[in-house]
Amino acid sequence: MIATETYFEDIQYHILRNIRNAKESVRICVAWISGDIYNKELKKIASEGVKVEVIYNDDTTNNNYGIDSGYNIDSYPVSTRLSSAFMHNKFCIIDNQILITGSYNWSRKAGDSFENIVVIRNDFKLIKDYLHEFYDLIAYYHAYKNSYILKCPCRSNLFNLAVIGQENGLYDESKIDIWSVCVKNHHVSHLGEEYTQHLRGYLGLKDAPDWNDFPYNKYSMEGEFLQERNQVESLQKYFNQKEGIPVHAIAEIGCTNWNEQIEYGDDPEYIISIIWRDMYFRKIIPETIFDDHFGNINRIISMHV
Repeated sequence: MIATETYFEDIQYHILRNIRNAKESVRICVAWISGDIYNKELKKIASEGVKVEVIYNDDTTNNNYGIDSGYNIDSYPVSTRLSSAFMHNKFCIIDNQILITGSYNWSRKAGDSFENIVVIRNDFKLIKDYLHEFYDLIAYYHAYKNSYILKCPCRSNLFNLAVIGQENGLYDESKIDIWSVCVKNHHVSHLGEEYTQHLRGYLGLKDAPDWNDFPYNKYSMEGEFLQERNQVESLQKYFNQKEGIPVHAIAEIGCTNWNEQIEYGDDPEYIISIIWRDMYFRKIIPETIFDDHFGNINRIISMHV
């Protein structure tokens, strides 16, 4: 049963109380965290076998006064691509069963401000979303040192997009097109294409279990989460092993108004739906690119519909 508690006072106490009761895992993702408050408790539960992972903003304050490294605690100081930006999340997942989130930073000064946290128990769909964000940020942490942004001649940011076509025929053949796409002005260039067979089956995108067919609890959530992470890893592995053109995002062409077409005869409205993004490019590449009908984005869509 889902349960929710909200706190506006004694927030540090309620956070520490939940951390002390952890049995399996504590995953913390906060902008700032004071080591003199949380080090002792995190070291204690880590020594008892609880998996502890901490993501925080990479800055002088955290580096000097934050969480101690080592002690079976995995730490990920996240630097942002833009110097004016922050890793500004504030959430914690305990035992994949409790979510703590809100405005409260885990710093000593936070208690002087008007802040809040919400403690949510057993909302496993919501917790799964936060788990994805947590491990996406760890992926960003690892990608940060090895990635750089391409530039279009118009000086806008540029990314390479792989578009996977629909499968057809006995051997589930599909076409993959690689495009260079300008973020601001939608300049595009076709970089190449290839044909492949049974790609969705290989990537785990086809005939995957429908977890809604089961009672949705902690264990089915963890199964669905693992399935979704494996799909992402398969996508990355498939395109990373190819030589030549680096791929920063993978997409499919989708239709947003099937019902209106059938019921009213409306013209189809297509989108480019991003199913994977290199985390370093996440603030550059949108989740959805809409059809501009007579422009360059329509060129991409027209090759797959």
